[in-house]
Order: sequence, then structure tokens, then C-alpha cells
Amino acid sequence: MKVLIIHTARPETVDPGRQVCEFDLDSAARGIAEVLPEAAVACVRGEPREILIALDTHVPEVVYNLCEAPLGRPDLEAHVASLLEWAGIRFTGSSSETLALCRRKDRASAVLAAAGVPVPKANGFPCIVKPADEDGSAFIDHDSICEDDVEVGRVRTRMPGPVVVQEFLPGREFAISLWGQTEPDYISIGETRFQHSLRLITYSAKWEIDSADFANSPLSYDVDLDAGMRSTIAAVARGAWRAVGARGCLRVDVRLDATGEPKVLDVNPNPETAPEVGIYRAVLEAGWTWKQFVQAQLTWA
Repeated sequence: MKVLIIHTARPETVDPGRQVCEFDLDSAARGIAEVLPEAAVACVRGEPREILIALDTHVPEVVYNLCEAPLGRPDLEAHVASLLEWAGIRFTGSSSETLALCRRKDRASAVLAAAGVPVPKANGFPCIVKPADEDGSAFIDHDSICEDDVEVGRVRTRMPGPVVVQEFLPGREFAISLWGQTEPDYISIGETRFQHSLRLITYSAKWEIDSADFANSPLSYDVDLDAGMRSTIAAVARGAWRAVGARGCLRVDVRLDATGEPKVLDVNPNPETAPEVGIYRAVLEAGWTWKQFVQAQLTWA
């Protein structure tokens, strides 16, 4: 099988409030190439013509798609998948339709709710205010949790675009990784352990490894859950997979409400694949090898 690993290049500059490292796919591509020594690797800025040239040059049977921010723009993530679909090239991960849907948190939440997947309510205090069309916890900070309309208005003013306002759930938070072809056959559950008054995953907690927020939000796979709650959380995450039409792999963020019921916060069809973090760590915690996972993704493409 001729495989082309294609990933978007690290941009020279990014929008204010974001870090260049967030868009660095080099280590993820290397981690996949290490277990696919015969695969070709193409690093692209993300222009359509550039991608088509890479396809013409390598003539792959399947593309391992690591294009998250073409031209340094996360909003173009679905466009590469769409181009591959148009060209008739098999590729790993979800379709362009799923990628585009999950990028809009407000629309994805509506789709989840319509499918019977529990999501936070759109009213009440305390609430959380977050961008509707950003990823990677962009622009989420401590003040994103609001107690009244005045605080909501203040947070809105620093957001670059439309926002989602939802009830803030006070319970435990879980990162559920799922993988399979068209069904979520495999699952790994991790828990974010908030410490020292931190109550949510901020942008710093996700990307600034020297920050207090990063230190105070470790992710553990030694999760203490009874069989019933584990089954319920897994069912909610699998429901999210089916509702958005995922393929290959998916990460679902789930949090417990005040009564202990799990609700879906976010659905990420293009989860982090860099070594030792994200879905890489999740599959190892579930007893898979990274090579098994990567080869499965190609088979399922």
C-alpha cells in the first residue's frame, strides 16, 4: 500500500492569543512515519495546488491526513479533507462534513441534542463563555466562567467571533478517546484532575507547559469509576461519535453536572497525535501499540 503522510507546516505567525506550537505537526508526522517506514511524507503550507502536486508526485493509495491548519488557519481544516474527497483519494480520519460540523460548537451541540446525546443547557449561572468556532481551548481563561450577565458581556468583548454560552458543569471532567472504522469499537477514558482552585481547561493548561494551569490539570488514566458510571460515560461518548458521523478516531470531552450525570462538552474529530500525548497516549493506555493504531487507521480509511 502506497501511503502519503501529509501535514500542514508550522506557520510563521499566528493570530493574537494563540501560540505557534499549537500548529506544529512535525512531531506527530514523525511519530507516524516511524511505524510506516515505507511511507512518503509531505509538509505543505496548505494551498490547494500544493496539495494536488503532492498527490501527483507520490500517487498514494491512501493519505494519512494531518492537515489541521492549512495556511495557518484552523478554520480551513475541513477543506483538505474535502479536496481529497473530490480527488477520490482515501484518507484517514473523519469526512470533511464531520470536520466542518465539529468545528462549530454551537451547531455540533444542536446535532448532539437532537440525537439524544446530553449536552449542557444554554442558560443559567454559573455559565461558561467560549468561542463557537475555535479549537484547542483558544481564548478560554479563568474568567470564562461567569456568574452574571455583566461578566458574560465582559468575556464576549475579548472573543474574536461568535460565542457559545452554556451552563458550567461543576463535576469531574473526562477525555474519552474512541477509535474504529465507522463504529466506536475501542475506547480509552482519562480524567483531568483539577488542582489548586483551577476549574476548567484553559488555553494555558493545554499549551503552555510551564504555566500553573498546565501543572494543575494533569490527565490520568487511573480513573476511579464504578462499572455503571463507566458504562454511562462510554455510552454518551459513543452516542456523540454516531451523531456527528465520525470515522477512524475521535476525542469526546465529557463532564458531570451537579447531579452526577455526564454531558458532552466538545467533540474533536482530529485529536492530537503527537507522541506521548493525546490519542497516542490513550491507545497505549488501552493496551494497543502505536503501530497497531496507525495501521488500523489506514485499513479503515
